[in-house]
Amino acid sequence: MADEFPYALFVEGQWDPKTPKLKNKLNIYFQSKKSDGGDSEVEHDVSDGQRATVRFKTEEVRQRVLRKQTHELKIGKTNIKMTVRLPSSEVSTPEESTSSVSAITKGELKSEVEEEVEPTEEKEDTTCRSAVIENIQNNSQEFLVMLVENVLKGHSESKDFSIEIIPESHCAVVTFSDNMDTANFVKSCTSNAMIKKKNMNVRLLETTSKVKAEGLPSHTNSDYLLLYFEKFGEVEDDVVIFEEGQSAIMTFKNPKDVHSVIKEQHHIKKHPFRVLPYYETLQTALYGKDRPILTLPKAFTENIDETVWHHLKENQNSMDLINQAMSSYFCDLDFQSSAVTIKPLPSLLQQGGQTRKLIQTWREKASTEFSVSVSKFKSTEIYIQKDTWTEIESEIHKAVAAVTVTLVPYVDQGTMAVAGLKEDVNKIESILRGIVERITQRIQRKKGSEMDEIAMSPSIYKLFLCSGLKQQICDKFPELELTYHAHSQNLTLYGLKTEVLETKNEILQDVVDLIRQPVELHQSVLDFLHNKDLEKMSTDLFFTNGIDVSLVVEGKRALLVGKTKKALNDAERKLTADLGHLSFAVEDSSVLERSDWQDLVSYIRNTDTEVTVQTTVNEVVVSGFVDSIKDVEKKLCDFVKENSQTEKSLKAHKTVVKFIKDHKRQDWSEEVKGKISVNFKDDTILISGPYHHVTQYLPMFDTMLKSIQHCTMKIDKPGAKKFFKEKESMCVAFAKTNMGCLIQLIDQYETPHGLMKSDTKPTYQFKTPEGVEIAINKADICSFQVDAVVGASKETLLLDEGLAKALSDAAGPKLQDDCNKYVKSRQLMTGDAVLFDAGGQLRCKHVIFAIGPQYNSSKPQEAVTLLRKTVKKSLNLADQESCQSVAIPAISSAGFGFPLDLCADTIVKAIKEFCNIFGGDSVLSRIHLVDTNDITVRALEAAVKKMYGVTAVSHNMTTGGGPGLQQNQNQASSSSSQGQSAVHTQGASQSFQTKEGLTISILKGNIEDTTMDVVVNTLSSNLNLSVGAISNALLKAAGPQLQVLLNEQVTGTPNNGAVIVTTGANLKNQLVFHAVVPHWNQGQGSEMKMLEDIIDKCLNEAEKREQSSIVFSAIGTGNLGFPKALVVCTMLDLVLKFSNKRSSKHLQEVVFALHPKDTATIQVFTDEFNKRFMPQYTSANNPTQQQSTGPFSKVTVKSGIYETIVGGTTLQVLQGDITAEKTDVIVNSSNKEFTLKSGVSKAILDKAGPNVEAECQQLGAQPNKGLIMTQAGNLQCKKIIHISAQSNSNLIQKQAKKAMQMCAKEKFTSISFPAIGTGQAGMSPGQVADSMMDAVVDMVKQTPQSSLKLVRMVVFQAPMLTEFYKSMQNREVTHKQEESTWSKIKTYAASVKSFLTGSWEKEIKQHGGKDFVIEGIRVVDPLCLSICGPSQKEVDKTKHFIENMLSQEQTIQSITDTAILSFSDKDQQHIKDMQSTLDVTIRLEYKALKGSKGTTGEATLTVEGLTRDVLIAVQDIQDMLKSAREGEILKRDMEYTSEFVDWQYEQGGQYKSFDQRTNLELEQALGRGAADIKISLQGQSYQIKLPEGPAVSTSGGNQMNIRRIDKLKAATESIPQNWDAMAPKELYKVCNLQPTSSEYKDVLRLFKASCPNKNVVKIERIQNPGMWKNYQNNKSVMEQKNGHQNNEKKLFHGTSEQTLTHINKSGFNRSYAGQNAAAYGNGTYFALNASYSASNTYSVPNAQGQKHMYLCRVLTGDFTRGLGGMIVPPPKTTTGFDLYDTVVDNPAAPTIFVVFRDDNAYPEYLITFT
Repeated sequence: MADEFPYALFVEGQWDPKTPKLKNKLNIYFQSKKSDGGDSEVEHDVSDGQRATVRFKTEEVRQRVLRKQTHELKIGKTNIKMTVRLPSSEVSTPEESTSSVSAITKGELKSEVEEEVEPTEEKEDTTCRSAVIENIQNNSQEFLVMLVENVLKGHSESKDFSIEIIPESHCAVVTFSDNMDTANFVKSCTSNAMIKKKNMNVRLLETTSKVKAEGLPSHTNSDYLLLYFEKFGEVEDDVVIFEEGQSAIMTFKNPKDVHSVIKEQHHIKKHPFRVLPYYETLQTALYGKDRPILTLPKAFTENIDETVWHHLKENQNSMDLINQAMSSYFCDLDFQSSAVTIKPLPSLLQQGGQTRKLIQTWREKASTEFSVSVSKFKSTEIYIQKDTWTEIESEIHKAVAAVTVTLVPYVDQGTMAVAGLKEDVNKIESILRGIVERITQRIQRKKGSEMDEIAMSPSIYKLFLCSGLKQQICDKFPELELTYHAHSQNLTLYGLKTEVLETKNEILQDVVDLIRQPVELHQSVLDFLHNKDLEKMSTDLFFTNGIDVSLVVEGKRALLVGKTKKALNDAERKLTADLGHLSFAVEDSSVLERSDWQDLVSYIRNTDTEVTVQTTVNEVVVSGFVDSIKDVEKKLCDFVKENSQTEKSLKAHKTVVKFIKDHKRQDWSEEVKGKISVNFKDDTILISGPYHHVTQYLPMFDTMLKSIQHCTMKIDKPGAKKFFKEKESMCVAFAKTNMGCLIQLIDQYETPHGLMKSDTKPTYQFKTPEGVEIAINKADICSFQVDAVVGASKETLLLDEGLAKALSDAAGPKLQDDCNKYVKSRQLMTGDAVLFDAGGQLRCKHVIFAIGPQYNSSKPQEAVTLLRKTVKKSLNLADQESCQSVAIPAISSAGFGFPLDLCADTIVKAIKEFCNIFGGDSVLSRIHLVDTNDITVRALEAAVKKMYGVTAVSHNMTTGGGPGLQQNQNQASSSSSQGQSAVHTQGASQSFQTKEGLTISILKGNIEDTTMDVVVNTLSSNLNLSVGAISNALLKAAGPQLQVLLNEQVTGTPNNGAVIVTTGANLKNQLVFHAVVPHWNQGQGSEMKMLEDIIDKCLNEAEKREQSSIVFSAIGTGNLGFPKALVVCTMLDLVLKFSNKRSSKHLQEVVFALHPKDTATIQVFTDEFNKRFMPQYTSANNPTQQQSTGPFSKVTVKSGIYETIVGGTTLQVLQGDITAEKTDVIVNSSNKEFTLKSGVSKAILDKAGPNVEAECQQLGAQPNKGLIMTQAGNLQCKKIIHISAQSNSNLIQKQAKKAMQMCAKEKFTSISFPAIGTGQAGMSPGQVADSMMDAVVDMVKQTPQSSLKLVRMVVFQAPMLTEFYKSMQNREVTHKQEESTWSKIKTYAASVKSFLTGSWEKEIKQHGGKDFVIEGIRVVDPLCLSICGPSQKEVDKTKHFIENMLSQEQTIQSITDTAILSFSDKDQQHIKDMQSTLDVTIRLEYKALKGSKGTTGEATLTVEGLTRDVLIAVQDIQDMLKSAREGEILKRDMEYTSEFVDWQYEQGGQYKSFDQRTNLELEQALGRGAADIKISLQGQSYQIKLPEGPAVSTSGGNQMNIRRIDKLKAATESIPQNWDAMAPKELYKVCNLQPTSSEYKDVLRLFKASCPNKNVVKIERIQNPGMWKNYQNNKSVMEQKNGHQNNEKKLFHGTSEQTLTHINKSGFNRSYAGQNAAAYGNGTYFALNASYSASNTYSVPNAQGQKHMYLCRVLTGDFTRGLGGMIVPPPKTTTGFDLYDTVVDNPAAPTIFVVFRDDNAYPEYLITFT
C-alpha cells in the first residue's frame, strides 16, 4: 500500500490513543474537504500514541493539506487540534498497521459507491418555496388543493404547487414552483376566512440542513455515511441512525448542500437508497407524492392464568384496573377467554410526529405493560384430602368472605384454587393453608394416635427436664402428651405415630448424647455407694446445688452422667470433696478378732449411715462422707493402737548403734524395762511392744541418735592402717576411758547411714512450693539409699522379671515370701500399691510394689489415670510409714509399653497432685526419680521442668549428714545465676538452660543412638554416607534407605556449606540435616564462616520446622582438621545467639553428642562448657589440680605454625609473607600519615594496588586515632587496617587491640598481623611479641563473645619466630597434677615415660628443663575409722589423739642425687616392690638449676612411711645409688677412651674392635705398665701380652694378633699439600690466592653460584695447623661413630671485619650464638648458599663498604631439625645417648646448618667482596 500512497505526512494530536475507531476518523478527515485532502491512507496503532502517518496518492494533495493553516478533528464533543509535517526523510513507510479496524480508502469505496465524481456546483435558488398548513384535521387532499387555489386567487398565473399531507401531525406542506407564490400564499392566509374558520395556521417551512437517508443496507456504519456524504458538503459528526442502520439523519453545515444531495441518485455497496430533506419542526422527511401511508399494527393474544382470568371476569374492578393501565398504550382488551386479545386503538395514528415511532414499538410496549398489569394478580392451589373436603370447603369460604379473591374448586384434582391481587392472596393464603392443615391433622390424629414408653431413672429424667428438650418437644408437637411415672421409672408418650416415633428418637438420642465420665474412687467408696440410694445421692449432692449431673455405679466403677464437661467437672469436685476414705494399717491382726472390736464396728454400722467400715487382715478402711469418716476412723484407730503389738526400727551407722547399746545403756535400759523390747543389729535398732509404748519410747531413741556426734576419719599416710591394727585395742580403750568415745575400724568404701540421703549426686533437683524436694538421679535403684524404693510389678506380685526381680535378688527370698502371703489374703488390681519391709543388700527400709498399667493406645487416658493413681498410692504408703525419702523409677515405661515422655509427664503430675494435697503435712520431704538410662533420666528431668515451669536448680550437694549438708546447699543455691541455670550430670552429661528457655547439653554417647527430633550429619560433597565416622555410623543405624533419601534430594554436586534435609529412615530421630563441611585450611580460607553458616542454618531450619530438639556432633574436629577449641567456642556462641534472637520458641534443646572414646574433644567441650556456664564447678571438680594464671592453652607446633587458644580465639604464629594471607583482615604497619613505602608497608601497598594507596592518603589526611580501614585492593583479604607503628611497646599493644576491636565491630572472624614496630621503629622482636600477645589477652577478656575467632601473627624473618614462640610459652597455662603413679606424667606429655626408664635427659627435655614431680606408683591403703561420742568436742579430741599418735610414728626422708635419674629397670622394679612390702611411698622431684641451661639439675627421692620402714627403704636406695654412680663413671670412661684409642683383634684376616669395656680395661692395663691382662671375648678367656700381644686362649691355646690404634696421632699427621710454607713458630697464616689459580676459581665458582652480582675483591686461604689437626681428628671420630663418610660439607659463614683475626687464630665461638640469629639453636650458623650469608645482617660492611665471608669445611654428620633454645643437638633415639651432630632448618632439603662444637668447622677461605 505504500507504493499506492507514496506521499506521507506525520500527524500529531492530543487524542486518547485508545479512542474507538480513531484511525477511521482520521481517514475520513483527511479524505474530506475539511482537510483539503483527498485519496489517502492512515497508519496508526494504539502503540503509536498521539502520532499517526497519513499517505496520499499525489504530491498535490499532500501540499494542499500542508498549506491549510489549522486542522481540527472532532472526537465526541471535543475538538482536537492537529499538526501535520513532512517526515524527516523521504523513506519507505512502515508496513501496514495490524490494527483491528481496516483502513478506509477511496479505492475501497469504488466498489461500494458507484458515483465517484463529486457533483458539480450549480448556482441555485435557495429561497423557501414551501409553506406548512397546520391543524388541517381530517380535511382531504381535494379540499386542501381547493383551499390553496382559493387563497392564491387573484395572484400571478404561475400557481404550480404540490401538497403533501402529514396526517399524523395534522398538517400539510405546500410546495410552490415559484417562491413568490409561497410568499403570497403565506401572506394571503392571514386574511382567508376559511383558514380562520378551520382554525388553521400557515407558516413558511424553514430551510433545513438535514437529510434523511432511507433504504440503507443493514447495519450501515456511521463512518461510511460520513465519508459518503462529505463529498456533497461538510457534514456534522452527529449522525443519527434508525431502524437497525436502514435509515439515518445527516446534518450539513451548509443548508445549500441539502438541495444538491437530494437531487442525486445514491448507492452504497451497489445498494440504492434515497435521500430526503428532513425538517425538525415536522419531525419527518418530505416524500412528495410517494409519502408512505401509516396503518395500525395487528392485534395479538396473551395467555394468562385461568384462575386469574376467572377472577377478572367476576371482578369488574380488577378488570378495570388492567384496562385503565393498557389504555395509556393505545390498547383495547378482549377477555372472552384466558387467551386475551389485545388490539390497537385508532388514536394511535393521531400522535403527530411520534406516530411512526409509536406504531413501531406498540406491540412490544403493549405486551410488556400487559405482563406488568397481570403480574399484580396471583393464584395458588391448596391440596385438600377427599375425606376432609366438605369441612374444609365451608371453613375456607368463611375465611375469604371479607377478601376480594376468587375461589375455584377442582374437586376431582383435590385442590382449591385462589386468585386475586397479590397482596390479598398472600394475606389469605397462610390462613387457608392453616385451616386445611389443622382440620386435616385433627381428623388424622383421631385415626392414627398411639402410646409408647421409655425406661428412664428419675435422675436422668431430671437431666431431661434440665436440658430443655421437653419444652422443645411440646413446642414442636403441642398435641403430644408426655407423662413421667416415678414408681415405674417410665416416660409415657401419646400422640401420632410419627410424632411419638420422632420424639422417642430425640429423647433416646439425648440420653445417648449424655457424657458418661468415669470418676476415680477408692473401692471402699464404691462399696459405700452400692449400699446407698443413688437417686437421692444425685439429688442431694448435685441437683440441689445447681449441678445437673446424675451418679451411676456400674460394678467396680462410678460414672457421672451429664450434658456438659463443666457440669461433670463440678460434680467430680463435689463428689471427691464430700466422699472419701481413710485407712490405717493393722500390724497386729489379732486385734480385729476381739469381740469388743466386733461390737464397736457393729455399733458404727447400725448408728451411722454416713459411713461404712471394711476390714481385712492388716488394714481397716472407713469410707463415706468426709465429715463423718474422720471421727469414725479416729475411734477405730485409737482402739487398734491401744490394743496392738508393733515393731519399729531406727537406722544409723553401726558405730552409733553399738555406742548406744554399750555406752548409753544406762540412759534407756531402766526406763523401758518391762514395757518394750530393744534389740541391736548392725545398723538397726529394733523396738517392739505395745503400740502405745513403742510410740512413746521411739522418740527417745531418735533423740538419742541425733544427740550423738559421729564422724568418719580417713588417713591416707603410708603405714597408718598397719600401725593402728597393731595398737587398736590400746586406742579403743584410751578413747573410751578418756573421751567417752567409741572407735571402729571400717572399710574405706563403707558409707554412713546418717539421714538416709542418696549417695549419688542428682543431675537435677527442684524444691516445690510445699517444701518437697524432687531430685533426678542416674543410679541403680537397687543400691539407692532412701527410706523406700518403688518398683513396678504385676497383680500376682511374682517378682520374676525386670526391676521387680532385681529388687527381689537384692532383698533375698523373704521379699517374695512376703508377697506370696499378701496375694493369698487380698487380690490386687491395676493402680494399687503395696508396701513391704526391705532386707538383704537393699539400702532402704521399705519396698513398695506399684501395680502399673499396660499402655493401650486405643484407650490412652485410661492408662494415664491408672498410672497416676498407682504413683499417688505409692507416695501415700511411703508417707504413712513416716518415710522421709522415696525413690521412684519410670513405672510402666519399659515392658508395660508406656511412651517414655508420657510416662514421665504422668509420674511428675501425680507427684505434683500429691504435694498439693499433702505437701505441707506430709513426712515425705524428698522424692527421687531414678533410672540408669541417660535418655530416661533426661525425660524425667524434662517432665519436672515442664510441670513446674522451671529451668534449673543447683546440684552441688554433699552426700553426708550433719551441718555440712545445709552449708553446701546454701552455697549451691546462691551460685545459680538469675534467669539461667546449669545442670551437671556426673559421668553422663552436662546441661545449661538459657534465660530464654533453651537447654544446651553435652551427651557422652553414640550419636546414632540419640532420640532428638533432628540429628546433624557431616559429609563431603560426594554425599557418600559410608565415608566419615559420623555419617557411616548414622548410615548403619538408619539403613541404606538413608542414602537413597539423600540422593533423591540433590541434583548435581552440592557446595560446601549446603544443608540437605531428609527423614530419619530407621533412626530414632525424625529428621537428618546433612551438612557439607569443608576441610580446615589453617584459617586461610572461608571454612570458619561456612561452619558458622551451617550451624545457623541447622538451628533456624529446626525452628522453622517446629522441631523441639536437635543434636550436633563436634563438627569438623575429626579428619576435617578444625581446631577443637575453635569449634566448641563457635558452636556455643551461635547457640546462645540463636537463643537470644529467635522469635518463636519451638526448639527447646540443643545437644552436643561426643563419642565416649574421644576424650580430647570431650575435655575441650567440658572445659569450655564449665568455664562459661559453671565456673564454680570448674574449680570444685578438680580439687587436685592447680592452674597458673597463664591465659594461653598449651602451645602446639604443626607444619611450622605455633598455635594456642586464648578464650574462644585461636592464636597462630608463623613465618611467611603477609601479603599472601587469606584472613578477613590484614594489618599494615605504617607511619602517622599512612604513606610509608618501605618494609612490610611497601610490600602490602605494592600488592594491594594504587587505589588502596590513594585511599590511605585520603583517610590519613582526615582526623583518626592512629588506625584506618581501607579496601583490600588486589590482596586476598576483605579489608586492610593500617596502624601507625610506634617505638613504644604500650602504644603497640593499644593499637593492636584497637585493630582487633575494629575487626570484631565489623563482624570479621579472622585477622593477620605483621611484627609491628620491628622495622624502622627499631623495636626488639621480644618486646613486640610481648605487646602483641598482651593485646590479644586484653581483647579476649573485654569481649569474650566477639566474632573474632582467629588471630595470625606473620613474621617475615625466621629469627623473630623464636621470640614470638617464647612469648607464647611464657603465657601458657601450666598444671601441677597429683598422680597416683610415678611412671605417668599426663599433665606434661602423654608420651613421656617415668624416670625409672633411665632416660633422664629425655625426661628433662620433655619438661622443657623445668621443675617436675612424679608420684610413687603405689596407692596407699588408707586408715578409715568411725568415731562417735557424746559431744563434738570429745570426738575432735579422739581424732587429735589418733592423728598425734600416728604422726609420731611417721617420718619423711629425702635423698638428692643426679644418679637417681639413671636407675635401671631392675632398680625401678625394686622400688616398686619396696613400696608394697614396706608400706611406704616414694616420690621423685626434679628441680632445674636456674640460669644454667644444659646443666643437669637436682633429683630428689622422698620416702614417707613408718620410721622403721623408711630407714630400711632409704638404705636400699643408697645402695642402688652407689651402684648407679659407679656404672655412670664406667660408662663415661669407656666412651672417652674409645674416642682416642681403639684396641683391635685379628679374626679371619681382618682386624675388629674390642667392645668398649674391654677397650677400657686394655688401655688402663697399659697405663699401669702391666705386662699382661686377662679378658673375655666371644665366650672364651684370653691372656693378652702387652703392649703388642698376642692374645692366647686360656682353654685351647689358640692365639690371635692384637693392635692399638692412636686416633689422635693419625688425625694430626696430615697437612694439605697446597699450603704455603710456614715458620716453625707461626701459629696461623693468611695466604692471598691468585685469580688465575684453579684454587681461586673453584672458590669463586661456589660463591658466584648464588651471588652472581657481587664483586669479589680478593680470596685468601687460612692456614692453621693446630685447628686443622683437631678438625681432622674430629672428622675421623665422626666417620667411625656414624658408620659412613658423608659427614663433611663446604658452607658459607658471613661475619664482620672485627672478628676475622679471632676466627683465623682460634676458630669459631658458639658463645656468640644469637647475636644475629638463633632460630634453630644456640650454635654457630653456616649457610649452603653464599647469598644468605651475604646479607648485611651477617656480612657486615666495613667503612669502605667491603664485606667478608668464609668458605668453611663443616662436619655436618647426621642432622635433624633444630629448635630455638637448643644448646646441644637432640639424641637420635628416645633412650640412647648418641646425639645428632648438627641441626638444620629443613632435614629434607637443608640450607642452614647449626654446629654446637667449635672445632667441628674449619675456616678454609676468606672472601672479601662488595
